[in-house]
Amino acid sequence: MPEPHDSLLTTSPEAASSSLPAGAPIVANPYSGNGPNRRYVDELADRLADAGLEPQVVWRPEDRAALLGDPDLHKRVRCVICAGGDGSLGDLVNDLHRSGRLEQTPIATLPIGNENLFARQFGYERDAEQITEAVLAMRTQRIDLGLAGGRLFTLMASAGFDADVVHRMAKWRAGAAGLRRVTSMDYAPKIFRTLASYDYAPLRVETDTGESVEGAHLFVFNIPQYGGGLHIGRDAQPDDAMLDWIVFQKPGFLQLADYAWTVLRAKHLGRPDVPHGRASSLRVTSDTPIPMQADGDPAGWTPIDVQVRPCAIRIVIPKRPNDQ
Repeated sequence: MPEPHDSLLTTSPEAASSSLPAGAPIVANPYSGNGPNRRYVDELADRLADAGLEPQVVWRPEDRAALLGDPDLHKRVRCVICAGGDGSLGDLVNDLHRSGRLEQTPIATLPIGNENLFARQFGYERDAEQITEAVLAMRTQRIDLGLAGGRLFTLMASAGFDADVVHRMAKWRAGAAGLRRVTSMDYAPKIFRTLASYDYAPLRVETDTGESVEGAHLFVFNIPQYGGGLHIGRDAQPDDAMLDWIVFQKPGFLQLADYAWTVLRAKHLGRPDVPHGRASSLRVTSDTPIPMQADGDPAGWTPIDVQVRPCAIRIVIPKRPNDQ
């Protein structure tokens, strides 16, 4: 995992003198992951309170809206803790952005989702003591965000096959019975249906650095993490004011499997049919609409503009084992 750039790491002098606000609200997603989420959240709240902080656990949407819409939020809290997975974190980032509180409000995370790629990148564990220490120390880093189809993302966005799976999952999850808890196994039928029906329509990518390429699948990375342990955007940096883009050009299931095999062997970026580069913005178009996703949530259909938002959020960095 790339280490954060030292120039962007700060330790708040107010934290050392205990003059930062004591508020440490936990915005929790009751639908994240498979485990006993409430126990993990309650354990963190108890640990924060024991440390002299003021946790406020928020489960209900109306309480979440009231908290994040408070114009004095940044004056009352030292950070907001997201309890959930990458989708929950993405929702929190977008909610804070809509309320105008994003740049003022540091963010931490308790990883209790199906996928916790953001937590893996920055060293978060499902450990109440570790997170409490991080919130007390307030060692923070400014990182970039991406924007695709009007949705901010912390990790990555894509257009093509996996975005189609995401759109199918979102439709199923928001079914008539209301929002559902999702497990990893719930993705399997959506993947099989996409394999059976996806038409691999070609897309075009034009970047602000002058590249213009066509292909079947597009990936755009802000952070070098992707589900299933696949290191597709392995060189992406979260604080370089750039997005890493990768296009798999050949369509079809067999070609998709071949690309996956070369990704597993870390050889995909050397293939002539996998153009890639860095850009601060790019435009994705196609003759027929192609789905796009951002951090595992639908982000619309082509044509779509994707842009970087440099140093858009401040995140709390937990202490690593080798830190002094």
